[in-house]
Amino acid sequence: MRRAILAAGAALGLAALLPLSCCAALTPGQEAAAAVTRRIEARECAGAVDELKSGLKRGFGEVSLLAGTMYEHAVCVQRDWNRAVLFYSQAYVNGVREAADRMAAGYAAPENGADVAAAIWWAGKGRIKASPGLQTLAPCAVDAAAADDMDRFVAELQTWPQWRLAMCNYVVGVMSTLSAEIKYPALAQAYGVGGEVTLRFLPAVPKIDMKRGDTQEYQLLGIVNGDVLRDRGASMVTGAFEKAIGTVAERALRRYPQPSGIPAEAVFYVRWIFKLD
Repeated sequence: MRRAILAAGAALGLAALLPLSCCAALTPGQEAAAAVTRRIEARECAGAVDELKSGLKRGFGEVSLLAGTMYEHAVCVQRDWNRAVLFYSQAYVNGVREAADRMAAGYAAPENGADVAAAIWWAGKGRIKASPGLQTLAPCAVDAAAADDMDRFVAELQTWPQWRLAMCNYVVGVMSTLSAEIKYPALAQAYGVGGEVTLRFLPAVPKIDMKRGDTQEYQLLGIVNGDVLRDRGASMVTGAFEKAIGTVAERALRRYPQPSGIPAEAVFYVRWIFKLD
């Protein structure tokens, strides 16, 4: 089993604990989603759509999540954000929490006509969320009583100044994209290597810095190639974590325009812990 755990803390920002996990043995839903993905990678869109329809009929949340992504980004289907939301909602109802991150990121995005309230609402349901009751340290958090009450939630947001709404939409977009898209690097997994990376997001710049922490070598099972053992400490392997995070971070910063009025001291720290079990 491989796991990537995100521990996040911030001044003037979000505070969260975000576990990401994936099982060595795929569930039926993951298998169905993988079948669609293989078709997409082979550029067999007709087959991908057929596999997608089959998985959706079986009610797999993982397939609903993939369907949402396909409609959001026009992969083998025509782009349709409203249909993407429908599928993301189905995935969320079926226990796929990443779907909330996808909706938060999508609602914050300018190409979908940014809906600040929806973005912040779904960020609170996803794997990265604002800590309730910490308005001084986390201006994107709502009061605990409003976190699950839509009417109270909207009423509270109506009291926020425009700079706060704009900043939170921006931060939620970037952070939710990171939460939804960062995966365990295949190269590090193949070499049986785990590691830590601390990410610092300065939204007023904007800038994302990364600092690598300790790495760990896990026991490899079966017959192991000697070159694998020799190269486990190579920079291409240990640096795979930074590369994976950096690729998503660059894409997130390009996707969301930086608003004015963000306090210069705003900073968000995120620590990614990648583990192999």
